[in-house]
Amino acid sequence: MKIIGLDLAGNEERITGFCLLTEEIEDICELKTNEEIIKKVDDMKPDVVVIDAPLSFPNKGNWRQAEYELNNKKIKFYPPKGLVEVEKLVLRAIALKEHFSSKGFLVIEVHSGASYDILKMPRKNNYMEIKRLLKIYGLLVPRRDYSQVELDAIMAAFTGLLFLEAKVEFLGDEDEGQIVVPKVK
Repeated sequence: MKIIGLDLAGNEERITGFCLLTEEIEDICELKTNEEIIKKVDDMKPDVVVIDAPLSFPNKGNWRQAEYELNNKKIKFYPPKGLVEVEKLVLRAIALKEHFSSKGFLVIEVHSGASYDILKMPRKNNYMEIKRLLKIYGLLVPRRDYSQVELDAIMAAFTGLLFLEAKVEFLGDEDEGQIVVPKVK
C-alpha cells in the first residue's frame, strides 16, 4: 500500500505539503512546483493520491453539494468558486488530478480541516495530537519540527488510509465531486 497525501497550495510560489504513507510514514516534505509534485508522485507509483483541495467546480453558484454538507456539519471551508485564489487552487488541483488519473492512480479529494474537526483535533499546531492518533494505527511520525502544510499532508494521507479501510463517508455527489472524510461511530 502506498498513499500520498498532498496539502496543495494555490500556486507554485507557495509551499505544498507532501506525505508518503506505506506501512509507515516514509517521507514528509515541502514541494512547490507542479513539476516537483508530479515527479515525486509518479516515481512513487501510489495506490491512491489524496489531495487536500477541491477537485471540481460547482455546477451552479459558489458551492458544490459537498460544501453544503460540510456546512451542515458546521465545518469551516472556502467554497471552490467566488475567490480568485481558491479558483486558481481548483484549476491546479484539477490539472494534477487529470495527470495522476492518466497514470492509473486513484485520486480522491479530502479536506484536512474537516478531518481534524471530525476527529476532534485542533487544526493548527497539532503535531502531538497527530502523533497520538497515528500511534493508535501503529504509525510513528518522526520527531522533528513540521510546517502546518506538512502536518496537513500527513492528515490527508491518514484520511487516505481510512478510505482504503472503508472507514470514511463521502460528502457530495459524483456529478459535482465528493469530499472524503473520516467516519466516526
